Amino acid sequence: MKLLCCLIALSLPVAPLRADILSGPKPADPKLTHSVAFDWSDLTAEPRPNGERRNVFSASTVSLRNFACHITTLNVGENSGPMITHDVGAIAEKAIIIKDGIIEVTINNTKKTVGSGGVIYFAPRDRTILRNAGKTPATYFVITVVAVAPAAK
Repeated sequence: MKLLCCLIALSLPVAPLRADILSGPKPADPKLTHSVAFDWSDLTAEPRPNGERRNVFSASTVSLRNFACHITTLNVGENSGPMITHDVGAIAEKAIIIKDGIIEVTINNTKKTVGSGGVIYFAPRDRTILRNAGKTPATYFVITVVAVAPAAK
C-alpha cells in the first residue's frame, strides 16, 4: 500500500476540483521542487458525510500550476457529491485509481463500473460523478494536474 501511494503520487500527471486547489501552494503545502514519499500511516483520515478523505499534497511544482493527490473512501451507496463540470478557468485533468471496491462512474451521462485496479481519466470540461456501487467501502486515489495556461497569441 505504501509503495502504491508513493508510485502513484510521483509517477502520474490528477476529486472534485476546488478553487483552493487552483490557488497554488498554501503555507502548509510548499511548492513541490524535490521528490518526496508519503507514508499511508502519516496521512490523516478526515471524516466526511459520505466516507473519509486523506489529503496527500496540493502544491505548484517546477512545471505545473498545481499538482494534487488525495485518497477518498466512499461508504456503500454513497457518491462523490453532486455531478460537477471540470471547467474552472484552467486546464485541469484527473486520473483516479481504484484501490478497493467497485465504483460506478458517470461521465457526461454515460455510466461505467470500474473495480479494484481500474483507472478513470477525467478530461477538462467533462461532467462527472462517482458512486460506490459495491457492498464494501470503496477507496480510490485522485491525482489532479493543473497546467500553466498557454500564453495568449
